[in-house]
Amino acid sequence: MEVLLDKLHKVQDEFGFLPESEIVRIANEQGITKSELFGIITFYSRFYLQPVGKFVIRICKSLSCGINSAADVRQKVEEHLEIRNGSSKDGLFRLETVECLGHCGEGPIMTINDKIYDKLNPEKAIEIITSYQHKGEENA
Repeated sequence: MEVLLDKLHKVQDEFGFLPESEIVRIANEQGITKSELFGIITFYSRFYLQPVGKFVIRICKSLSCGINSAADVRQKVEEHLEIRNGSSKDGLFRLETVECLGHCGEGPIMTINDKIYDKLNPEKAIEIITSYQHKGEENA
């Protein structure tokens, strides 16, 4: 299973999501059906079947982050990025609300891709996201 997940991660790293043609290729290599592989892919929340933004923001909604105003952070991020259907208007960002990110004593927590940001308030979150907006503009 570990080898299969590594292959899926490599494809997603290359394309930003898992294209159907790659799913078929990997299923054939592994000797499983496309539907079996699809079941594995959809079990994990960090695999995407459609393109997502360059930057995936995850904001924790667990109890400890929740009592530390994670909802306020999320609302400010949604407003700042003009989030519609989970993505920013420019397509650069994807916003997801998730359960525990494993830093319960440091909440609210937000990750951008795999980088962790802790002890957030709305203003600090926007400052961090603004730095990523500049990175996205530089690489456009």
